[in-house]
Amino acid sequence: MMENAKVIEFPKAQSVRKRLQDKAQEQKSVLVLSIASVLLMTVFLNQWLVAGPEGQLNGGGTREVASFQPAAFAKDIKWEHALAKQLSDEKESIFSSLAEKPTVRDELIFAFLEGKYGMKLDNGRIRSLEFIDAQAGDQPLVIKDKADFLRQFSEAFGVEYSEVSLSESSDQTQAFSLINSDKAIIGTATFDLDTDGRVQSIKITP
Repeated sequence: MMENAKVIEFPKAQSVRKRLQDKAQEQKSVLVLSIASVLLMTVFLNQWLVAGPEGQLNGGGTREVASFQPAAFAKDIKWEHALAKQLSDEKESIFSSLAEKPTVRDELIFAFLEGKYGMKLDNGRIRSLEFIDAQAGDQPLVIKDKADFLRQFSEAFGVEYSEVSLSESSDQTQAFSLINSDKAIIGTATFDLDTDGRVQSIKITP
């Protein structure tokens, strides 16, 4: 089964963050232009509704200023408030649709591991994470609470465990048993460490 596994290496965290920032900036620019055009049209429409026609011809053929009508003015103000609320709701909807909710795997690779680790997949599930930025002068990460790390990202590993238990510990290796709701061990997570305790790799064995 491991013969079909493939290694996916991710670019440095700096490059990943730059692409995400560029994409977000582009989306923001489009959104600002759209909202600005809507608000501009709203201002013109509101002015027309409040002021009415510039004047009406009287019997002598001259223009006279339209009379002020409090009831109509109050109605326009009420309509303006309703429109403002509608625009606000639509703006929130637009922002929500533009926001791409990251997956647990995205949070693991790009946020927690800072894009420094490539992942090895088997049938779409993470089977190992390998530090890949040594040539760039970066250092592997220190994961202080490895049990909490495994619980936090259990969904990303695709193994249905609810508990973890330390089963082996040395200067170079720490291994944890992955335990399901029936208290059965269904896998092992092994952390390979360097001399300073930084994580070189993480292997998940079902």
